[in-house]
Amino acid sequence: MTNLKFNSTDSFAYWDAPSEDLTGKSPKEREDLFKESYKEEHFPTELLPDDLESHLKQTKYVLVGMNPGNAAVDQPKEDLFANFHGKKASADYRMAAATYGTELWGTFMTDLSHIIESDSTKVDMDQNDVIALEKHLTELGIPADATLIAMGKTQPFNELNKYSTHPVVYIYHYSNSNNGHRTAQVTKDQIAEILGK
Repeated sequence: MTNLKFNSTDSFAYWDAPSEDLTGKSPKEREDLFKESYKEEHFPTELLPDDLESHLKQTKYVLVGMNPGNAAVDQPKEDLFANFHGKKASADYRMAAATYGTELWGTFMTDLSHIIESDSTKVDMDQNDVIALEKHLTELGIPADATLIAMGKTQPFNELNKYSTHPVVYIYHYSNSNNGHRTAQVTKDQIAEILGK
């Protein structure tokens, strides 16, 4: 497929879309439809562009999570781009619904830390993680002015905002445990603001 050196936290914002027409659906209705059609442990390789190198060189936005959760322990190492495409309980379908039909659909995704841990209080990140991330992005050919969109208002946003040389913004994390601030509508609005729509 490619000679690029992807790692286990790398992926792209592609998921299987619902067969139902989404025209006129509210953000919540879209999210529910993506939840129904979500395929666990599946990355739709057929949606990837033929020329990944060119695709990455045109990247304007990178979605950055904090770290892989505990489910990544059972993720087969040979499954490229499986991160953010796990069990339905991970609520990855929320990002699918939020990015579908926007400029973020198909963009590069990765995590700031490679530590596998679902308890975020046990994951320490620092400047070295940001340096390693930026080096990795450069090696993949992602432009230095690509905006990093932290998925999480505190982490990974705080570390990226402090140390990254890229522009950095955030959206609320899509996790089921984050139901205080995040809704489908709020995420849609945040993405629209980032994209200037």
